Amino acid sequence: MEPLSAFYNSPLVVLDFQSLYPSVMIAYNYCYSTCLGRVTDFKGQNKLGVSELHQPAGLLETLHDHVNVAPNGMIYVKPEVRKGLLGRMLTELLDTRVMVKQAMKSVGDDKALRRVLDARQLGLKFIANVTYGYTSATYSGRMPAVEIADSIVQSGRETLEKAIQLIDGNEKWGAKVVYGDTDSLFIYLRGKTKQQAFRIGHDIADTVTAMNPAPIKLKFEKVYLPCVLMAKKRYVGFKYENPDDQEAVFDAKGIETVRRDGVPAQRKMVETCLNKVKEYCYESWTQILENKASVQDFIFAKEVKMGTYSDKGPPPPGVVVAARRVVEDPNDEPQYGERVPYVIVRGQPLAKLVDRAVAPEVVLNDRQKQIDAAYYISRVLIPPLDRIFNLMGADVRGWYDEMPKSSRMDETDAVLLSPRKEAMLYNRLKIDEHFFNSQCLVCKRPTEYEVSPASSNDDLQPFIPDPPYGKSPQECPRRMLVLRRNNAL
Repeated sequence: MEPLSAFYNSPLVVLDFQSLYPSVMIAYNYCYSTCLGRVTDFKGQNKLGVSELHQPAGLLETLHDHVNVAPNGMIYVKPEVRKGLLGRMLTELLDTRVMVKQAMKSVGDDKALRRVLDARQLGLKFIANVTYGYTSATYSGRMPAVEIADSIVQSGRETLEKAIQLIDGNEKWGAKVVYGDTDSLFIYLRGKTKQQAFRIGHDIADTVTAMNPAPIKLKFEKVYLPCVLMAKKRYVGFKYENPDDQEAVFDAKGIETVRRDGVPAQRKMVETCLNKVKEYCYESWTQILENKASVQDFIFAKEVKMGTYSDKGPPPPGVVVAARRVVEDPNDEPQYGERVPYVIVRGQPLAKLVDRAVAPEVVLNDRQKQIDAAYYISRVLIPPLDRIFNLMGADVRGWYDEMPKSSRMDETDAVLLSPRKEAMLYNRLKIDEHFFNSQCLVCKRPTEYEVSPASSNDDLQPFIPDPPYGKSPQECPRRMLVLRRNNAL
């Protein structure tokens, strides 16, 4: 079910089917050993997987009352006739996982043992969940049977659709399903309180569980209040897991606060702006434009698969950075799928993005290289904020356009950019230049004074400050410095 994207200021209840696909396989006895073929045009012979399935004459009539018919038309015998091997295996896995989770509650303060048990129950969960994929693996699987896989998927979808119809049709609850995804339901309770949401949510979970065969179970997960639902698998909100919770926990799924292919600053800004919005945006953008932000917050780390890219177009920036590493050191070739870090620096106006991608250590070692603030703000940071706040009528890009921006002159000297002086660009600093920890108020060049000797007399007038409260002009060092510099010129 496609999500109804909006900002929800009333409770949004989240319910999950517990291990839906394994539960469906157990409940309806779906297995290689229980499949009789397709009900349509049943003549004792059907194609199952990669081979022909032969059944004795009169078998379907004999088992007429002891079969389950899947939504895709496949027939399976019920457990009282023959219990499937997959169902028996999954039952043991899920029961063992329950035992391990119960053991976790009795370990006390033994954190090491708790981590071991948690890893075991997680492994059992993964094995149970991928059993469905084993039946549908037509390329790499040993026993592919897409008919069984389709039965599992369509039965799971049918279970979800029946639950949605029940919830939307019950006037007592006053609920509306706004999003359904594989095994989850997002239910909006307009005008309800948090306490009412917990009560109705548990009531819905119990009712849906009762209408399905065991072990299919709809489990209450949490309540979001408020919540922003953006798209499939992309939502953010403040969650409550118990009715007695006084403080909400910020929870984000699929947005840039949790995605791994973004930059750390992206995650920080999205999460913090939900609370401080415009003020925090202004503060952060100003620091980036003034080159006061940490470089490590702007490092991309994307997967690189060398040898798989087409020559018809430019490669991704990470590939270019990795190629430079290989040129410098042939033994430094990244592994297949390795994440290569890089940053985008400022360059010529028409320079391509891939040409401006460099390794982070290049920016740290070369004072002429600076991150491209305009690129990061406009192309990386603003888009995710726009996706969130546009739902509430806010224009984040408009905030940036209206924000007063301080002009920042490049520190690169024109002489150093000459082709004959190319070798001087990298780390050619005199020792005393390392102690320049200030910028000129006028020309913005690094200087040990507040006003650079290179500044003109006319340029100085707007920068003569008034003395602070309670001080005479003679007591204000900054004002006297500018005045002395002005008189000297």
